[in-house]
Amino acid sequence: MEGLFLKILNMSITASYVILALLLIRLILKRAPKKYSYLLWSAALFRLICPASFSSVFSIFQTKFFNMTAAQSRGSTVLHYIPAEIGYMNTPKVTVGIPAMNSMISESLPAATPYASSNPMQIWIWLGAMLWCTGVVVLLIYHIAAYLRLSRRMETAVRLENNVYESDKIRSPFILGFIRPRIYIPFGLGERERDYILHHERCHLKRRDHLIRPFGFFVLILHWFNPLVWIAYLLMTRDMEMSCDEKVLSETDGDIVCEYSTSLLSFAANRRIFAGSPLAFGELGIRERVKNVLRFREPKRWVIVISAVFCAAAVAACAANPVRSLGAELYGNYVFEKQIYMNPLSSFLALEGYREYYTLTENDLIVTDEAGNQQKYAVTYQQAEPDPKEFEKSFSPFLTDIPDISAYKDRRQYTLTDDSGAAAYRIYRLDDEIWLARIHANADNSQKGESIWSIYKIARFQGEIPLKISIRGTAEGVEEFLSLQGEFQSGYDTDTCYNITPEYIRENSDYRIFKYDTSCASFLLYEDKIYPLGIWFGGFGVTSMELADRNGDGEPELYFTYSWGSGMHRSHAAYFDPKEKKVESFSHTQQGGDMIITDNGSGGLSLYAAEISKMDSFVNFDIEKGTFILDIVF
Repeated sequence: MEGLFLKILNMSITASYVILALLLIRLILKRAPKKYSYLLWSAALFRLICPASFSSVFSIFQTKFFNMTAAQSRGSTVLHYIPAEIGYMNTPKVTVGIPAMNSMISESLPAATPYASSNPMQIWIWLGAMLWCTGVVVLLIYHIAAYLRLSRRMETAVRLENNVYESDKIRSPFILGFIRPRIYIPFGLGERERDYILHHERCHLKRRDHLIRPFGFFVLILHWFNPLVWIAYLLMTRDMEMSCDEKVLSETDGDIVCEYSTSLLSFAANRRIFAGSPLAFGELGIRERVKNVLRFREPKRWVIVISAVFCAAAVAACAANPVRSLGAELYGNYVFEKQIYMNPLSSFLALEGYREYYTLTENDLIVTDEAGNQQKYAVTYQQAEPDPKEFEKSFSPFLTDIPDISAYKDRRQYTLTDDSGAAAYRIYRLDDEIWLARIHANADNSQKGESIWSIYKIARFQGEIPLKISIRGTAEGVEEFLSLQGEFQSGYDTDTCYNITPEYIRENSDYRIFKYDTSCASFLLYEDKIYPLGIWFGGFGVTSMELADRNGDGEPELYFTYSWGSGMHRSHAAYFDPKEKKVESFSHTQQGGDMIITDNGSGGLSLYAAEISKMDSFVNFDIEKGTFILDIVF
C-alpha cells in the first residue's frame, strides 16, 4: 500500500506542475473555441494516471526553472521525486524538481533513529498511505451511494423517445448511465427549447463525455489530497460544457443566444440534485457558460488553425519529460572490441585478446584494465555532429591511414572535457557503432593543438567489470592534519598518520582522508574540521572511497567502506554529507568480510564483497571486488 501511495504522490507532483502550466495556457486561449481549452486537460489526465512518459527537448520541464536530474537518476521515462526506499534512509532526501526547494524540504524530514524498530519516515509514510486509502474509500462509497439514490429516483421517469426520458422530479437536464446512457429532462419544456437542450446532451454522448467525466472523477478521487487536481477537474467540466454550448450555437439555425441563456439561468435557479453526485452528468458553471454564450461569435478559420496548433504543442510540452543530461543515452558499461586507429608515435598496440572496460556516467569516465586497476576522470559532455572533413583535421597532417566516417549515415560526436575545459576523450556514435577516441593536447593544452591519439571501437558490456582499488599512504598534508587534530591517543606508540586520499577525490573535491597505519583510525578533513570515519577498533578502518552527488544537491558526497572487529570482523558502508556536516552509516553489515563501493554506471553506487590483497601495511594494500551485494540509490 505504501508503494502505491508513493507512486500516486510522484505522479501528483508532476501533474501539479502541468496543471499550473495549463492554467496559464488556458488564459492565453481565453478567446479561442472552448473545445481547445477542453482538450488541454488531457495532458493533466495523462500525468495523473501514467507514471512513464517520453522525453523531449520540447517540454515544460526543460526550462531553467526546473532541474529534473535527481528525479531522472533511475531513467528518463519516470520522474522519481520521492524514492521508494525513503523510509529506510538514514537521512531522507527528496527532490521536487525545483533546486531552491529541494534542500529546504529534505532538511525538514525526520532523520533515522538509531536502534529504533522503525524510522520516523516509515511511520509517516504508513500513516499517509492509510489516510490516503481512507479518503479514497470514503469518497467512492459516498458518490456511488448518491448515484444509486439518483437512479432509484429516476425509476418513475417517462420515456419520450429513444433514450430520452422526462421526469417531474428534476428541474434541469442531465445524462445518467455509462453503457446505455439516458438523457433526462424536466417536464414542461417548449419544443424549441427541448430541441437545443437535447442537441447539447447529444453532443456530450457523441464525444463520450458521459464516460470521460466519471473517469476524470475517479482519477480525482485517487488524488483527492491535491487541491490543484480539484481545480483542474472543476475547470475541465466547465470547458466541457462550454464547448458543447458553442457546438449547439454554431449548428442551430437562427439566433438562439437569448433563449439559450434564459434556459441556463432557469436550470441554475432550480438545480437541486447534482452537487452530491458528480457521477450523474449534469449542468455546472452556469454563470461562466452564460457569459460565454453571450459573447459567442463563429470563429474565423485562421483563429481555429492557430488555436489547434497551439493546443497540440501545449499538450505535447506538458506530456513530455525533459531530456536527460547530455550524453545520458551513452551511460553504462562498455568493453574494448577493436582498435580502429593508433598514433604511429605510440609504442602500444592493442593485440588480439586485449581487455579494457569503460564506464560512462553523468560526471565520470572510468577506465578499468583487465587486472581491475581503475582510473577515473571527471568529465562533462559536449554534443556535436561530426563533419568528415573536420574529422580528418583531428589527425597529424602527415598521416594517410585515417579512418573514414563519411560512409556512416547517423553521425554524432560527444566531447568529454575535463575540469579545465580541455578535451580528454571523444565518443563517436556512428550508426550502430561506438568509438572511443583519446585526445592528445600540446604543451599549452590549447584547442588548436588537439589531435586524436587513439580510437577504440567499444561495445556494451553486461557482465561484471573486474575492480581492484589500491590504497597508498603519503605524507602530503599530514602535518597540517595533525596540527588541527591536536592530542589523539590511539593506544599505539608507533602509530603513524598517512594521507590515503585517492587521486580522483583529491582532484575533484576538498575532501582529504587520513589514516593511522597501526590502529587504522580513519578521519576526514573537510573545511578545516575533522570527522571520524566509522569505527576502526580491530579492523582495517577505511578500505574504499567513492565521490558522487547522488542526492542531486550540487555537492558531491564522500562514500566509503570501513571495517572493524578482530574477533567478529564486519564491514560497513557510509557517507559524509557536506551540507549536513555529518557521517551517516547504512544499515547493511557484511559479517566476516570486507566490502568495496563503486559507481555502477547506471546512476547509482553498488556494494560488493571484497578481499584485501598485497597488504604491506594498513595504509598500503590492494582491495579486489568480489560478488555483488546491493545497490545504493537515492
